Amino acid sequence: MKTCVYIFVLFLAAAVSAENILLLRSSVKVTGAEVVLGDLVTDRSSLPEAWVKRRLFSAPPVGEVSYFALTTIAHALQDYHDMQRVMLRGEPVISVQREDRRLEQYELEEPILSYLSGASPWDGLDLQVDIISIPDNTRIPVGKTEFTVTAVDQKTSRGYSLAYVVVRVDGLKVKEIPVGIEIQSLTDVWVVRKNLSPGHLLELEDLRKEKRVVEATSGYVPSSEHMVGFEVTRGLGASTLLLRNSISKPVCVRRGEWVAINVYGGNLQITLRGKAMVNGRLGERILCVNERSQRQVLVELVGVGSGILVRM
Repeated sequence: MKTCVYIFVLFLAAAVSAENILLLRSSVKVTGAEVVLGDLVTDRSSLPEAWVKRRLFSAPPVGEVSYFALTTIAHALQDYHDMQRVMLRGEPVISVQREDRRLEQYELEEPILSYLSGASPWDGLDLQVDIISIPDNTRIPVGKTEFTVTAVDQKTSRGYSLAYVVVRVDGLKVKEIPVGIEIQSLTDVWVVRKNLSPGHLLELEDLRKEKRVVEATSGYVPSSEHMVGFEVTRGLGASTLLLRNSISKPVCVRRGEWVAINVYGGNLQITLRGKAMVNGRLGERILCVNERSQRQVLVELVGVGSGILVRM
């Protein structure tokens, strides 16, 4: 059969020089939406530059195989006036398959985040997007891929949102797919930098600021709060969240120590001295004995050795 086709093509292209004989492959895989001459020949470098990208016919759908007779290819070349005396050699039928690949979840994260950054109610927020699901075994053509998000739904009955993504390959729309996503807000929080033991007083180098997904009920400490001086009440591991139930307010005064008691009245401010009757932490109210009157007064601690008079 191969010999017959060869004679037939030779007859159509009589008196063709050796330079115009093109040897074609029997099986071809293409990446674009169209099959060009350069895809079919065994040696692309043997073609004139102007011939390499000459269109012959449309590529088959992604993942499918189409078969083209040698005579069909010869007929397609007749559309080009400078190729009417070209001779083709090859199998009677050539198989053409358009290469495809699996769409990976990570490819969708940035396009979806970019869309959310300008869409209500997510615009202006620091977000983390987790891809929950894409249609099973979604495959797309090989080529330059672009993604455009057209819409994002609020949470569905399944507990996650849906993003609708248009996939383009080499500038041509291939498909639109629904992508299941989980959208979570990031919060600036304190994270422990190194292992800390109970009783340790926090210093600035013990902590670092990070953006993390946190539950409102987790008891996290936002990085906007000043934590230096707070006491660790349970062991903390490196890279863990600083939680309120793992620390206590710093001790501002111990029993028997002096406290500077500030008294405010209108534009008047007076500072008295008092002796603490008990240990006290930041924000607590304790009883102190006034140095001059020896009377007990109630003081709210606002710093180390410092408080505000609450009641005489």
